[in-house]
Amino acid sequence: GSKFELAPNTIIGKNSYMAVYGNGKLKIGEGSNIGMYGMMAAINEIHIGRNVLFGPNVYIADYNHCYEDVNMPISKQNLSRGGRIQIGDDSWIGKNVVIVGNVTIGKHCVIGANSFVNKDIPDYSVAVGNPCKVIKRYEFGINQWVRV
Repeated sequence: GSKFELAPNTIIGKNSYMAVYGNGKLKIGEGSNIGMYGMMAAINEIHIGRNVLFGPNVYIADYNHCYEDVNMPISKQNLSRGGRIQIGDDSWIGKNVVIVGNVTIGKHCVIGANSFVNKDIPDYSVAVGNPCKVIKRYEFGINQWVRV
């Protein structure tokens, strides 16, 4: 498939930046809305589901800068490999959220503004903070959102 796939009825906000490096892949599902000043950078794979809503200024990268060699400037070291970011259908990613590394955000999740996500978030969760933590989950047995 193609390195950059943009499904129908998708909106990319003003001044957003999408980059795919090397063999990376970036796929944005149908009906998703990337807010203004969004940035996505893939060297491996970023997959955004259908109908995902992004606030402005969201940053997503499936890699990090290596820093381990103290005899070499960080800017000259490699990028980490092996990351994959997946965001499930119908989720909402708030303003100024940063998502990095190897992360899956489940279906119908809310990630609060200014959160830093570097660990998986299960389906039907509300998660906030730095680092991002789940504060609510939807309980289908009682059809309610419940504090965790």
